[in-house]
Amino acid sequence: MRILVVDDSAMIRSMLGHSLKGWGYQPVAVDNIEKASQLILTENIQFVLTDWIMPGGTGPTLCRRIRDMDLPYYVYIILITSLEGSQSLVEGIDAGADDFIHKPIKLEELHARIRAGERMLQLEHTLKERNDKLQEISRNLIAAQEIINRDLVLAGNMQRALLPTSSSSLQGVSIDGLFCPSSHVSGDIFNFFRLDEHHIGFYVADVAGHGVAAAMLSFTLSRLLTPDMSRGSPLKLKLSDPPFYEIVMPSSSVVEELNVQFQTDATHNILYFTMIYGVIDTRLHVIDICQAGHPNPIYLPKEGSAQFIGEGGFPVGITTLAEYESFRLDYNSGDRLFLYSDGITECANANNELFGTDRLLMLVSDTRHLPINEVLKKIEAEISIWRGSNEFEDDVSMLVLEMSSNS
Repeated sequence: MRILVVDDSAMIRSMLGHSLKGWGYQPVAVDNIEKASQLILTENIQFVLTDWIMPGGTGPTLCRRIRDMDLPYYVYIILITSLEGSQSLVEGIDAGADDFIHKPIKLEELHARIRAGERMLQLEHTLKERNDKLQEISRNLIAAQEIINRDLVLAGNMQRALLPTSSSSLQGVSIDGLFCPSSHVSGDIFNFFRLDEHHIGFYVADVAGHGVAAAMLSFTLSRLLTPDMSRGSPLKLKLSDPPFYEIVMPSSSVVEELNVQFQTDATHNILYFTMIYGVIDTRLHVIDICQAGHPNPIYLPKEGSAQFIGEGGFPVGITTLAEYESFRLDYNSGDRLFLYSDGITECANANNELFGTDRLLMLVSDTRHLPINEVLKKIEAEISIWRGSNEFEDDVSMLVLEMSSNS
């Protein structure tokens, strides 16, 4: 380690230089603070022994200059003084000195103070190295997080692309949906589709939890729940004998098949989901519905009061012992069916009060005169007001079906 000696006495510089060499250090000596300041700026010197009184400037003046340099490393300063009393000590510390030694200099004491200063510099160096590593790790984490965020945004856009087009109509049934993920991606998913010329299928599903793992399962469900027979659809059965008809499967059979395929593995997979799957028969004006642990749908007849229907059922993927039953809903033109996730009813306000089923039922009833797309906007606005934010703790989704005379 190099140590800068600043003293106007050639004898003192020589004596200190000789001792420093003997202790294994590399002394650099100057006779005034101007030369010292220049060396510190250009030579990366981190240890200074400076006399207090010198022509052209004092030791404390040099201390202040060093502290004002804003160097990327710390400079340890020992002031050499013949002054007595606490006032000089206070002045030196205020100027930025780290330690003192009084004249006449006792070499053993000086060596001990240099070793103490060396330990301080080594500690500073170690802390700087660790801080540099932490900053590098932080930069890498920020870069990784930016990549993850970009991927999540892309995944969220892909997930939204799987949802049905807003304000759609199929075989006389008008359908619209609300989708508000709690993060970029969601464990909620819903869809509807043509099964044949007289049947429409629809579903809503809510994977336990939220985030990437839940979204991946909801994506898998969306790819599986399709009437495309080339993908081995569980929604229809194709007869192997002539005339090779495709039979629309009852809703309970579809959910039972999903329960077999998506059994939870307690060791590697703890995901399960609630859902409602239904089949609309547009000739008979009947809806076949299977409820698997999902919140009870709201049925709003055109001429009647809004009411909850269904009996709950068991979530999909928890046990093979679960049994699923469907129930029949006869409908008329103008009737509406609301299917939603518990992110709506369990939305909490600032007082930790839940939005609740009664409030949702009243909201559905009070907006019956509005088109279903306006109803969804109203529901989203009301739960946002209730929450005090348009960001939710849980995924929020809703699918609304309105029957017409053509269905």
